[in-house]
Amino acid sequence: MENLDIQPENFDINISLNGSMKTIQVEPEETTDGAEYFKCNVEGKNITQIRQEKDGSWEQIWGDLSNIDVVNIGKAIAAYKR
Repeated sequence: MENLDIQPENFDINISLNGSMKTIQVEPEETTDGAEYFKCNVEGKNITQIRQEKDGSWEQIWGDLSNIDVVNIGKAIAAYKR
């Protein structure tokens, strides 16, 4: 029997973070009510968790990155998903 609970695959994005290029490992996750969010790790360390709001903006739900970094990570995630 086929497993219909397929988890989205992790992927990497490359962005400038605090002035230097970083590879961020992105882990798509889902809340219990079905809202998608993304765990973002650098070298195995969780640096933030973000989600895209209904209006298209990106919100940090965990972490202490600047708004500019959150937006840049969000844009790279959106570009990867296209």
